[in-house]
Amino acid sequence: MEKEIVVSKRFRKNTLKVYEYLVKEYSAKTAFNFLNKLQQRVELIIQYTEIGKPSQKKENIRSVTLQPHNRIYYRLNKNRIELLCLFDMRKKKLPY
Repeated sequence: MEKEIVVSKRFRKNTLKVYEYLVKEYSAKTAFNFLNKLQQRVELIIQYTEIGKPSQKKENIRSVTLQPHNRIYYRLNKNRIELLCLFDMRKKKLPY
């Protein structure tokens, strides 16, 4: 049985922020490549749900590296995968 994918508002907001930054500072092609890589990582999470590094702070939360400075945080439940946050690793405090 395939798990349902739920995308949080925070994840959407963070993704849009990175996308807009890349378009403005680099190019639409760079931004498009970012979205492609994001999609590939999400597909990998769907296929191998426990691939991410477990959070030391909260149960059922894992993370995978998207780019050197970005991590995807997600929560595993029985029937679904929740994409929680796209986090900039240059910030000092980790969210989970």
